[in-house]
Amino acid sequence: MKRLWFILTILFTAVNMQLMAQMQDTVSVKDTVVAQVVQKNVPDLSPDLEKIRDFADSRKYNKLMKRYEKNDPTMSVNDYRQLYFGYVFQPEYQPYQKNDYSHSISTLYYKEHLSRVECDSIIKYAEMSLKDDPFDLQQMNYLIYAYKEKKKHNLARHWQTRLNNVLRAILSTGTGETQETAWHVINIGHEYALINFMSPHYVVERQEFIEPHYDHIILKRISEHLPAGFYFNIKYMLDDFDRSGN
Repeated sequence: MKRLWFILTILFTAVNMQLMAQMQDTVSVKDTVVAQVVQKNVPDLSPDLEKIRDFADSRKYNKLMKRYEKNDPTMSVNDYRQLYFGYVFQPEYQPYQKNDYSHSISTLYYKEHLSRVECDSIIKYAEMSLKDDPFDLQQMNYLIYAYKEKKKHNLARHWQTRLNNVLRAILSTGTGETQETAWHVINIGHEYALINFMSPHYVVERQEFIEPHYDHIILKRISEHLPAGFYFNIKYMLDDFDRSGN
């Protein structure tokens, strides 16, 4: 029953994230790596959770996180994978917690043009949110947009690089075409962020949960050339829920 409640919570969250994905695009698709990478034949490289757990429990994880926060250019895709999936073993990982910072300025996300003061508000709350969750892709997105609006291009590039590398880590886990090659994510919001970055032509029609741990995002068939949908593996969220004993 508790697991059923959590699945219903996921579905409710998915609806909210779908609405978020339909808001104003803040980062152009061409600015991200998604459109280019997803067109390639990406192999199924499902994360080795045992190795990642061992790494996440070691001091090496904190050292790698510091490199991540500094945008260390020598970090590899595997480094980002270790960080991203290793985060599920950190006490800070709470994938079903509501983001209060985002709600504080949610009205600004709908505006077509922002003042400098409004940009400062987005930057403030985005940075606060990212301290709580260093892999909040939507807040990275807003942060990049606000810095661009303020002509702070170096800072925008800094966050764009970080966003791109996290996206690479997710895309490296599969193709999203089937359950067996589903993209692995540690947060429902990452599904919608990824699709939103992938193409402005992708419009989410609905989401369905498939046992034992898959989300199937079904797209509106605006064109026969567009994919019917994508699969995501959300095992990490379900496992975290079971571990927490909720």
